[in-house]
Amino acid sequence: MTLSLYIHIPFCRHRCAYCDFNTYTSLGDLKAEYADAVCAELAQVAGGEKRPYHTIFFGGGTPSLMPPETIRQILQAVDVHFTPTGVPEITMEANPGTVDGAYLAAVAAAGVNRLSFGVQSAVASELALLERTHDFATAVTAVELARAAGLSNFNLDLIYGVPGQTLASWRASLEAVLALQPPHLSLYCLTIEPGTPMQRWLENGRIQLPDPDLAADQYDLARDLLAQHGYSHYEISNWAKPGHECAHNLTYWRDGEYLGLGAGAHGHAGGVRYQVVKQPRVYIKRVASGGAPGYPLSTAVADHHAISQEEAMTDAIITQLRLLQEGLDLAAFAGRFGRTLDEVYDGTVDQLADWDLVRVRDGRLYLTPQAYFLSNQVFYRFM
Repeated sequence: MTLSLYIHIPFCRHRCAYCDFNTYTSLGDLKAEYADAVCAELAQVAGGEKRPYHTIFFGGGTPSLMPPETIRQILQAVDVHFTPTGVPEITMEANPGTVDGAYLAAVAAAGVNRLSFGVQSAVASELALLERTHDFATAVTAVELARAAGLSNFNLDLIYGVPGQTLASWRASLEAVLALQPPHLSLYCLTIEPGTPMQRWLENGRIQLPDPDLAADQYDLARDLLAQHGYSHYEISNWAKPGHECAHNLTYWRDGEYLGLGAGAHGHAGGVRYQVVKQPRVYIKRVASGGAPGYPLSTAVADHHAISQEEAMTDAIITQLRLLQEGLDLAAFAGRFGRTLDEVYDGTVDQLADWDLVRVRDGRLYLTPQAYFLSNQVFYRFM
């Protein structure tokens, strides 16, 4: 099976108010040492066998804070220990204010061929609330610089359901990014996570809980507007121009295997699900200790378990149902697990169909448009 590789870069200049990712703002001096550790972890998890891969994704954190030479170093290590299939999709997340033309040209020369910019909003007051450190003009410049560097395949992230955001301001953000003609868009509904500044603001009354009905209206507006502009709504939160779907994320949604490398990364391969230790200094020390336990694990793994058949069935359903045009292949499910979906979840599909949340067509199970914004309610039925 062809793998995807996720490489976590935990460094940030500033931690945004809504962020609960594994990021650190005071460890920038570790970048070179961290890159060395990722290269060592690649050697450990490979275990001497050059398995094929087809995508790499540098996520974070802010991967665009890494010097280009460290990105090149890591990509060279990948090709020492793994075998590329075709021309791999190699994505780097980037904050608009962290890149210039020389940087983008350098990472493109290193092998990066796709970018994902965290734009989040085109409205100044919303960017300020989210504690983003760029303005929209900076995002526009970043897109122009990316194209000039030959990085024309890119994604733009936006957030809806933001406190104080209106349907009109959301439309303004959508229209502003559509003017940039991005090949791919990811639109995420804000979740106020425990331990974040936003949660504290909610508790002390500085902000009000976003209205879920308004968020649903914003989602519907995005669906209509993006369809008018020729974007395929191929996954619950993702839209793409034809041929520009994110191959790396399709690995997740097709329930494929991926290796997670770097502090706090998660992986799913070889019948095992695992998590790497979160703290970067501990990660570096653990990788340096040697004595790898064998594929797909490294010495930096903090926790792992064998995936049971029940967990594998649930994973297959809730990942593949997210793919709105592909859905879940019912015959493939039965062939893989030795039981049909109805045998495993007696009556569940019929009940969801009665509620107009799923439909069966040509041997596949799909979410209905009514369920797109309520997908978690469907997934819970299979957990």
